[in-house]
Amino acid sequence: MASVKIRLLSTTVAAAAVTAAVVPAAHAAAGPRSHGRHLDAKVQAQADRLVADGAPGVIVMTRRGGRVSHVTAGVSDKATGAPMDHRLLVRVASVTKSFTSTVMLQLAAERRLSLDDTVAKWLPGVVAGNGNDGSTITVRQLLAQTSGLNDYTPDPRVMSDPARTWTPAELIAIAMEKPPLYAPGTSWNYANTNYILAGMIIEKASGRPLGTEFQRRVFGPLRLRHTSFPTTDPSFPGPYVHGYYDEFGDVSTQISPSSARASGGIVSTVDDVARFHRALFTGRMLPPKQMRELRTVRPVNDDGIVEDYGLGVARIKFSCGYAWGHDGGFPGYRTWTYTSADGRSQAVITYNESKLEYDKKFRADLAEAADTAFCA
Repeated sequence: MASVKIRLLSTTVAAAAVTAAVVPAAHAAAGPRSHGRHLDAKVQAQADRLVADGAPGVIVMTRRGGRVSHVTAGVSDKATGAPMDHRLLVRVASVTKSFTSTVMLQLAAERRLSLDDTVAKWLPGVVAGNGNDGSTITVRQLLAQTSGLNDYTPDPRVMSDPARTWTPAELIAIAMEKPPLYAPGTSWNYANTNYILAGMIIEKASGRPLGTEFQRRVFGPLRLRHTSFPTTDPSFPGPYVHGYYDEFGDVSTQISPSSARASGGIVSTVDDVARFHRALFTGRMLPPKQMRELRTVRPVNDDGIVEDYGLGVARIKFSCGYAWGHDGGFPGYRTWTYTSADGRSQAVITYNESKLEYDKKFRADLAEAADTAFCA
């Protein structure tokens, strides 16, 4: 789940003004107030440090039981100096994979498909050529990132033409130009290709566009009123955090989401993302059998981050125990989500610059901020 899930890096520049805001939820009352204030102060210090490290702006949402707080630092728009605000929209990128996996598992629970179905059953002839064979890859292996297929994302054609509108078939065709990395099910590699295929299978099995399935199965039932799934339009449907990509500047609306789609196309807020993951990991979205599938993990090392990966979700070890979630990176945006198995503890962190991905100090400070937000 690490680094650039759209594989195009992630966060920052120098930060001007640092504006802090702690906004408890209206219903927040559970737990000692003194502990809540102490947590907010610790998280604020961590957010301020990330801005000092170079992130233009940072949002951190935390939950402890019924108490929800938001801490912000820095700016959402460098041109105007507008402060960060937790209500603003961001591109959550590969956090989308948890949504896609959830819909696929719901279809499996309804017996509309099986996780043991082959890709070729649903998409005949799509995964073929150069040793790629859809008849040997299962739906489960797509969701678990164990298909062996190559990732289309780093291809120069995708990287060099960010405004182009790509079809899913075109993206898969790029991945098919290279032989598989290994036999299906024998190893692990992070590839957006897997989730583009998963989205195509969902559309075949349901008979509806993926965005419609997201709306009727997830966005609507959970009242995710600030969550959407653009596939070609790079604009935002409401006020948003501006995203920056090093010398390219503000890239917020310059890159087509068509190269992300089921692998990373969702636009949302930290609160909507937290609401979804809390519902998912506490069993509100899937029957027990599919929950067991979702949380069947294998240890992986993703760009230097060690974690356990399941079906579109990851289990991450913190000082206080394990969290479930996913992270995502899209040019200009980076989001990390963490939820305890009982849903009582949560943290969501997002920031808006794509150049700190491999900065050792920033990554160390980010890891400390995540542990503080989830555990303190």
